[in-house]
Amino acid sequence: MKTKSVILFLILITLVSFGFKLLVSDFSIPVNSDNLDYTLFAIAHANGDFSQSSHRGMGWSMFTSIFFGFIDSESLLDYSITIKTLSIVIGLSTIPVIYLVGRKFFDERYSLFAASLFAFEPHLNYNSTLGLTEPIFILAVVGSFYFILNQNTRLFFISSILAGIAYWIRINGVWVIIAISIIYFITQKKSWKFIINYGIGVGIFFLVISPVLSERYNEFGDPFYSVYKDTVWAGDLESMLAAIENDKKISVFDYVEENGIISFLNVYILTGWYNTLSVTWSLCFPYLFIMIPFGILFSFRAVDQNKNFIKSNWIFLITSGVMISFTMAIVGDRRFVMYLLPFLIIFSVIPIQRVVEYGLSTFTFSRKQKDIFLTGIVITAIILSIIVIIGYIPNSQLESEKLEFSKYALENFDEGATLRDYVGSLDYLQYLLISNSFKDYEINSAILDSVDTTFEETDAPNGETIEEFITNGEDYNLKYIISNEIEGVVHPITDRLYHNHAKYTYLEKIFDSNEYGFKELKIKVFEINYDKFNNLSD
Repeated sequence: MKTKSVILFLILITLVSFGFKLLVSDFSIPVNSDNLDYTLFAIAHANGDFSQSSHRGMGWSMFTSIFFGFIDSESLLDYSITIKTLSIVIGLSTIPVIYLVGRKFFDERYSLFAASLFAFEPHLNYNSTLGLTEPIFILAVVGSFYFILNQNTRLFFISSILAGIAYWIRINGVWVIIAISIIYFITQKKSWKFIINYGIGVGIFFLVISPVLSERYNEFGDPFYSVYKDTVWAGDLESMLAAIENDKKISVFDYVEENGIISFLNVYILTGWYNTLSVTWSLCFPYLFIMIPFGILFSFRAVDQNKNFIKSNWIFLITSGVMISFTMAIVGDRRFVMYLLPFLIIFSVIPIQRVVEYGLSTFTFSRKQKDIFLTGIVITAIILSIIVIIGYIPNSQLESEKLEFSKYALENFDEGATLRDYVGSLDYLQYLLISNSFKDYEINSAILDSVDTTFEETDAPNGETIEEFITNGEDYNLKYIISNEIEGVVHPITDRLYHNHAKYTYLEKIFDSNEYGFKELKIKVFEINYDKFNNLSD
């Protein structure tokens, strides 16, 4: 294909992907979770605060802070819009990089097909609109992979730089340098330059990450410090959070000593791999799941692909999968494995290439007919993506009502009290708390401690019945319970209160979303009267 045609198709693919992203974007919804943290970090960087977070990489927030330096607004929403826009731009910028990686495996047609599969992938499109780290992390990882797929050993230097950037973005991104090192030793021709260039590349990697290592050592006494590093071996999420709260360090040896090697293998090997594979598999819908099994099978007998490049793709997948599985054993979050999709897409293209180039040749299909068939597959992928991504379209009315309820809670709930919210109705609480003082935010200062707050949420208590729930809650100064209209969707115990609260005389309804004209957020808030509860218990 002519270069002009390739560029034209890449522009068209990017525009379609941009349309998908706009479909699931709502800039009126402010950042309210991890993306709020990254926004605040970037604001702090722009103000000269380059402290290390106890648990997050700072590469994304550092990049964002460059653009925040041009903003002087009193509205946190303006910064929210900016970080979301940058996230979208990064996601779009990765499309041509995927094409370039594809060219290491396929000709122009199938490289464009690989870029299409990436550009139309619904989960990636939605994620890239949120202002999170995945888009820029994927770009760094894929870029590092691209430059290691060369016989020119000096390009390992660029691959090492990008591996260092990946580490800046995510502190568990150290696996990237490990993966490209394995690829380097397996695929490169051995010579004296081979060893020298590897040593230089590793030196460049540590030079790139040295500011991170130095600052972490100065702040935490450990250049590789992470609050999760010594708590991930707690065995489960609840125990890990408790260890963090109590500043307790747990090593892998501590876990084995207390629970045994069998339990370790079950939790961190079997469960870790199961979660990694199952969550990754869920991301392969709506179309990759059809092609990946055949692609994996065909990869063992590559016909038109460089065998070393196929090995490299496997090395990247297996190395990263092994290292991330320990985290996935505790927290099975799909965000942790999204960066695997570009490498799985490479395998997904192989069966399509085999069918079009060799299967259709059996029926003497012309080049034009083959291209029409390939175009039909791309159109099918677009249609399937549209079906899935429609489910990601934000409910602006619901989010607006959550924001409104968060304002109500701040104005009306008692100081010092705690509440239990299974519904997510207070998603914007932290955003509201920091919205008037965000320009003074300092890294590692707790958001809720940096402002005057009247109440706080709690992850406890739990219970099998309402009575047990309230009994356990007294130890946490629990005063409010939020109940959802549809029983069992959020929490089966508290949801029962929505329609049956009258029989619980120690619960007083203090908020009903229907009475405030809410259309989407259907909740009721109950205040616990412990005097009445304890009298009934007696």
